[in-house]
Amino acid sequence: MKHKIKHYMAALLLTSMVWSGHAQEKNEMDLSGEWAFQTDVMDFRRGSLDVRYCHRLQESIVLPGITDDYKIGYKSPYRHLDRLTRVYEYMGPAWYQREIEIPAAWKGKRIFLYFERTHWLSSVYVGKEEVSKIDYISIPHNHELTQWLHPGKKELITFCIDNRYQYDTHKWDHAHSEFTQINWNGVLGEIKLVAVDPVYVDDMQVYPDIKNKSIKVKMTVRNCTEHTASGKISFHVTGKDYRLQKEVPVTVTDSITYIEEEMFLGKDIHLWNEFHPNLYTLDCKLTSSVEGQSYAHEKSTTFGMREVEAGEDHIILNGEPIHLRGTVENAVFPKTGYAPVDDASWERVLRILKEYGMNHMRFHSWCPPAAAFRMADKLGVYLEVEMPMWGKDAQPDEKRWNFFRRELRGILKEYGNHPSFILYCNGNEITGDFSFIEELTATARQLDNRRLYSGSTARTRVKSDQFYITHQTTKGHMAIYEGRPYTNWDKNKELGVGLPIISHESGQRCIYPNFEEIKNFTGPVQARNFEIFRELQGCAGCGEALGNAPVAELPLFKEEVERPNLQIMVAQAEEKRRSFTRSAYLNFKVNQSALLADYMNNPVELAKIYSSIDSIREDNNYRIARIEIVGYSSPEGIDAS
Repeated sequence: MKHKIKHYMAALLLTSMVWSGHAQEKNEMDLSGEWAFQTDVMDFRRGSLDVRYCHRLQESIVLPGITDDYKIGYKSPYRHLDRLTRVYEYMGPAWYQREIEIPAAWKGKRIFLYFERTHWLSSVYVGKEEVSKIDYISIPHNHELTQWLHPGKKELITFCIDNRYQYDTHKWDHAHSEFTQINWNGVLGEIKLVAVDPVYVDDMQVYPDIKNKSIKVKMTVRNCTEHTASGKISFHVTGKDYRLQKEVPVTVTDSITYIEEEMFLGKDIHLWNEFHPNLYTLDCKLTSSVEGQSYAHEKSTTFGMREVEAGEDHIILNGEPIHLRGTVENAVFPKTGYAPVDDASWERVLRILKEYGMNHMRFHSWCPPAAAFRMADKLGVYLEVEMPMWGKDAQPDEKRWNFFRRELRGILKEYGNHPSFILYCNGNEITGDFSFIEELTATARQLDNRRLYSGSTARTRVKSDQFYITHQTTKGHMAIYEGRPYTNWDKNKELGVGLPIISHESGQRCIYPNFEEIKNFTGPVQARNFEIFRELQGCAGCGEALGNAPVAELPLFKEEVERPNLQIMVAQAEEKRRSFTRSAYLNFKVNQSALLADYMNNPVELAKIYSSIDSIREDNNYRIARIEIVGYSSPEGIDAS
C-alpha cells in the first residue's frame, strides 16, 4: 500500500540540536578487488547444463575493471576504417564470483548489491539460484538480496554481466557502441554490499523555489516491517557560510509512503548559475520505532537554487536568458574504452571546456555517470542528457519501448537533483512512431519540472517539446558548417518558431589525421584507421606535405588520394611565374586499363579536362607545363606516368 504525507512548516534554526552526519561505513562492504571469473560465449551457464553451477569459476579478474584490461576475448586482426579498432573483442555473458561472509550485525537489515556502472544486463545468483537482474544502461544497478543472504554466514555470490544487445536498439548510440566508447563487459566505479534498516529513505528529490527562497523535499520512505513506524525526520542544509536545521514528526503506516516537506531557506541563500555555482547539501536522517525496535537511516544529496524555463527564443535560467556555447560529448575515451567514473577526470574535461569560453555540454545518445554531474555542478556547466536512443528506436517494439520507459524514469530519479542537469532529450535523430516520443516527453515533464525536455534532435517536433536541437527551422538553416570557417554569422532570422533552438552539428568539419598520435593509443583500442590513411597518403607521394605542412594549407584528403592532377603553368614574365592546377578524376572498370568516355562520371570529368586545355591553347600568354596522371588500384600499389 502507499500513503502520502505533506508537511508545510517554516524551518527554524535549532541551535540545540545535535547533528551527526558521519558515514555509515559499518553498513557498507567494499567488494573491489579480485573475483573469480569465467567467460561464457555460448551462454551455457544460464542454460540447461546445471552441472556447471556445481564448480567454482577457474580464472580471476580484478574489479572495478573490464575484460579488455586483461586481454580477454577475440584478438581482432581487423583494421576498421570508420572507427578505432577494439583489440580484444568480447560480447557475451561473463561470470564473476566470490565467497562473502555477511556480517552478523546485518541481521534484520535490507541488503543490496550495488554496481555503479555496468553494461548491459546484470544477473545475480546466490548459490545456484538467480535472484535478481537489472538492465539499466544509464544508472547504477542496485540488487536487493535480503531474502537470500544469511547474516553471520558465508555466501557464494555469483553475477553475470551480459553486454550483448538486450533489445533491438540502434547500434550507433554512444552508450554501448564500438564506434565511441567500446561495448565493454565489466563493472566500473563502486562495487559494494549495503545494509539498511527496514525503515529507510528510498528516494529524496529537492525542488527549488527561487521566488520564495524555499525548497520542497519529496521523499519515498519504505517500511518493510509490516507494522506502523513512528519517528521523526531531521533535515540539515549546509553551504558556504550557511546552516539550517529542521525536524518534523513522521508516521509510516504502509510499505511505501510519500512525504513532501517545504523548507524556507531565508534571505542568505544564493542562486546557482555558470558564474556563481553555489551548492548546498541536504542531509536527512530518518529515525523510527516499530514495536519497541529502533531504526535509523541517513540520506544525502547536493542541490542548487535554480529554475529553468523556456522563453520564446532563449532558455531562461533564474529569470535571465542564457546563451549556450558548448560541445558534444560522444563518449570517446580511447585510453580506457569507457567514460570515467571519478571526479578528477571529469573536472579536467569540464575545466578545459570552461577555459575555451564554453558553458554547455551535450551528451549525444548517452547519459554520463554521476561524477560528470557532480563536476558540472561544481564548475557551473549546463548539461543536456539523452538516453541511449537513436534512429529506428521509436519504431513499434513494445519490449524496446518498455526499456526506454524504465530508463527515462531511472535517469530522472538518479540525477534529477543536480542543478547542472537543465536539459533532457530522448535521443538523437530518432525515426519511427512519434506518438511514443511524445509519450516519453510528456511523461518526463509530468514527473519532474526541474529542467526542459525535447523529443528528439534534428527530427520531428512533438507537442511537449520545450526546446529543439536542429539543423534548420522553418525559417532557415541553423547549423554553421558550410564552406570556410567564419564568424560573421547571424542566426536571429531563423528563430521565432515558438521555443528555444540549439544549433545541431555546428562546426562539424573534417580534420586531418596526425599520424604521430598513432603511438599514443595504448589502451583497449588502436588507431588502425590512421595506419590505413598513412599508407594511402604515402603511396600518393604526399607524405612529406601531410606531415609537415600547416593544416590550413593541406589539400583535401579525398582529392589527394582519388583525383589525377592536371597542372597548368603560367609563362614566365619579368622573372615572375604563376601557376594554377586543375584536377579531375576518372573511373575505370575493374581489371581494365581502357579509358571509357561514357563510363560513370567520366563524361563530366573529361569535359573539365578538354575545357581547361582548350582555354590554354587559345591564350598565348599561357602554356601547359605538364599533365600528371596518378592511378590507384588499391592501397598497396599505384601506377604513375
